[in-house]
Amino acid sequence: MKNKIIVFIFLISANLLRAQETYVFPIDSVPSSGIELKDFWKFHAGDDSLWANYNFDDSSWDTINTENLDSTNFKGIGWFRLHLIFDSSLISQPLSIGILQASASEIYVNGKKLITFGKVNSDASKEERNYPNLLPVALNIIPDKEYVLAIRYSNHKVGFNRNSDYGKGFMVFIFPANEQIMSNHKYNVGIITISSIFFSGFIIALGIAHLFIFFFYRANKSNLYYFFFATFLSLYSLSPFFQSSVSNASFYDGFDNLESVLFPIFLLTLIILLHSIFYERFQKILLFITIFSSVTFIFLCLFFQWKFTNILFISSFILSIIEVLRVLIIALIKKKEGSLVIGTGCSIFILIIAGILLYRLFTQNGDFSDPLFFLLLYFGVLSIPVCMSLYLAKQFATTNLSLTKKLVEVETLSAKNMEQEKEKQKILETQKETLEIQVSERTLEIVEQKKVIEEKNRDITDSIDYAKTIQEAILPSKELKQQLFKDSFILFKPKDIVSGDFYWFAEKDGKKLIAACDCTGHGVPGALMSMIGNNILNQIVNEKAITSPAEILNNLHKEMRKTLKQEEQDETKDGMDIALITFNTETEIEFAGAQRPLWIIRKIDNGELTMDNGANQQLINNNQQLTEIKGNKFGIGGMQLETERIFTNHKVSISKDDCIYIFSDGYADQFSDINKKLMTSRFKELLISIQQKSMSKQEVFLNDFIENWRGKRIQIDDILVIGIRI
Repeated sequence: MKNKIIVFIFLISANLLRAQETYVFPIDSVPSSGIELKDFWKFHAGDDSLWANYNFDDSSWDTINTENLDSTNFKGIGWFRLHLIFDSSLISQPLSIGILQASASEIYVNGKKLITFGKVNSDASKEERNYPNLLPVALNIIPDKEYVLAIRYSNHKVGFNRNSDYGKGFMVFIFPANEQIMSNHKYNVGIITISSIFFSGFIIALGIAHLFIFFFYRANKSNLYYFFFATFLSLYSLSPFFQSSVSNASFYDGFDNLESVLFPIFLLTLIILLHSIFYERFQKILLFITIFSSVTFIFLCLFFQWKFTNILFISSFILSIIEVLRVLIIALIKKKEGSLVIGTGCSIFILIIAGILLYRLFTQNGDFSDPLFFLLLYFGVLSIPVCMSLYLAKQFATTNLSLTKKLVEVETLSAKNMEQEKEKQKILETQKETLEIQVSERTLEIVEQKKVIEEKNRDITDSIDYAKTIQEAILPSKELKQQLFKDSFILFKPKDIVSGDFYWFAEKDGKKLIAACDCTGHGVPGALMSMIGNNILNQIVNEKAITSPAEILNNLHKEMRKTLKQEEQDETKDGMDIALITFNTETEIEFAGAQRPLWIIRKIDNGELTMDNGANQQLINNNQQLTEIKGNKFGIGGMQLETERIFTNHKVSISKDDCIYIFSDGYADQFSDINKKLMTSRFKELLISIQQKSMSKQEVFLNDFIENWRGKRIQIDDILVIGIRI
């Protein structure tokens, strides 16, 4: 008897000890909302098919909550076992089992496989994850009997998903298996799907409408920013639809992560939209928020699971909300148009989001599968675009109304203008006869004045033509030129009828003299100066018998100032520039110049210089050497600052076939049709290029070239070029 008592006590103690190690979860009733099985699960890492057996001893396994798996206690695959006992009152109530997961699982009841979701595998590359979304599976029970619910579970993404509650573990639910419950579940999923599509479509439709408004009225760019805001908000609103429509857990995680990625951009577009509405120019803080949100977006795309990314995400969210509130509060204080409407929409959104977050915080309820939550959430999200759209529509309507009023004002003003025009027409008609009489009288006066002017112009032109005859008479004759310089040419093209340029020849004591003169001005004033200069040159050479070029210029300068009384009166600039040559022999000439040079072109062999006194500029091209002997840098007559003006005399050796050129500045100063000046350097190249031509053909070539160069441009100065071949 004593031994039996000891055995009985031992058995009771063993049973009590086992009961302490393995808890049997009692289920007395199952409400319509179901029962969540998350505690008292026995867990063992690894994979062994024996662990599904009903009689397997799991007392040594760890007890765990299936929602809170992490990489420290779960290494990718393991088994979970839960001991259940159902009350006899449930004998007539059919039950179902459902699981929420973003992984792969096999569900066993008393060692028999009930269903498989995905493909469980210890190799992450072979695992196929599945999101069943509480798909109900029938559960046959016998009351008052202990059941072992075993789940073979693999999730190699544990610790990698930052947002999804389901990605960290799984949740098992027992709920009544009747048509009403199942239809309610499908109904809830359907409501979430339909509402997601409806709200997203409604928002993007508003965005497209405002995009069209922007195309028609581009002055208001807020409509464009509203389109971008609506686009991102619409994409964000579609995430629940995609999540409820997929069974692949990877896609589910992707859409879940898409919410986080889009959220900072959605808030950024909202801030840009508010700035465009309430500020004439974007504020500097917007640049900082844009950069911060962009960095957050990049980190969310590339480094989604970093803890630093979490900090960036939260910081970006808080910063954006603060900026939204700041803009709205300032707009409300300043009573800016639209601040009340938009502020109301944003406030509803913030209050609803805050309410949902507080509900989740205090109730610890993470299940938002109830359509009421989604409808409330969508109502909060929709409050912003609806209020924005109302304001922008009102603004557009106000603009149209203002334009309509302007059109009415324009029509009124047009009518008034038409009346005024009619009155003016009447006045003009009454004045027309008077004006015609006055015009006729005035026309007769103008005709008479025209006759007088034409007669005066004719007299002036006749006088100038006669002056031309006189000027041509004082210029050396062609016979004298041919007598003194047989192989030569003179290109003489006055700008007007008479010229300020003139050429001069003389012969004295067996020496031949030639000069190219450019007097101040052109036309009649220049012609008068040329006559004075020509007369003084003849006196100096023919009467005083002076043949040295420098002495001639010295005397010419003094006589010119004396004739024009420039020493007695205020200094004037009237005078002339001159290049003068005396031919002493066939091999030697003397030259002096007043602001005009002498050019000598000579054919050379092997590019060797034949004339170089160290002071003259030389140019060699195509075996032709151009030597420039410059004159003095002061002219004849005009202002004299120095005590005495002395010109320099140059003796130059010449050879047969040398070409000598003296000229005024008129040829090189002519402009082309494209307003380009010929310039002295191009004139030099031109003369070098025609050395193979005779002097008469050189004259023709130079004349044709300058005419083609000017085109339709008028001649701006007198032209004089003298060329002599030795």
